[in-house]
Amino acid sequence: MPVRAAIDHAAARQTLGDLTDAYQWAVYAHTLAHHTDDPEERLDAAALLAPLSALTGHANQAVTAYRDLVDLATAELGASHERTLHARAGLADARHRIGCCEKAIRDFADVYTTAERRHGPEAPVTLKALTQLACLYRDCGSPDISKRCLRVAATIAARYLTAGDPLRTHISDIARTPASENHRAVCTQLTPSWQVPATSLAA
Repeated sequence: MPVRAAIDHAAARQTLGDLTDAYQWAVYAHTLAHHTDDPEERLDAAALLAPLSALTGHANQAVTAYRDLVDLATAELGASHERTLHARAGLADARHRIGCCEKAIRDFADVYTTAERRHGPEAPVTLKALTQLACLYRDCGSPDISKRCLRVAATIAARYLTAGDPLRTHISDIARTPASENHRAVCTQLTPSWQVPATSLAA
């Protein structure tokens, strides 16, 4: 089966809500992609497998898949491309899920500062990174830092985005979401010793 056909089938199964079958097809597509010289197919296969691994509970596989995705995106698109930054954010989140908390927070903060510098504070990739960074701080026992990140994100979103923008709604929803009880079982950093630079949180 061609790589593209396997990718499309996995995506279709995901759309239908069959995540287990979609994951299995994504693994197959990713395996096929390793034997092709088409960089777009390799990138698309990795981009499909990484989040599906996380969604289906394959936490270690998600870290591996996101690492592969970061490498492919960096090579094809550059380190500061939005797709690369999204991949790096996914890798940080995957690491956070398995308890590599300090590394995850450092990486997410770097994604945020890179996105802010290259794409601007109002860019969706920047706001999404800052919002997710707030989630990591919240889940790791630093609610004050989390609230600070969310205040900055909300202020920037209110300044640049329309009232009905889904991203503004998402930021508001996250601000009302409590810390994850599930993360406590794996958290290795209930009080993070490293923080995003204060200068990066200037609204």
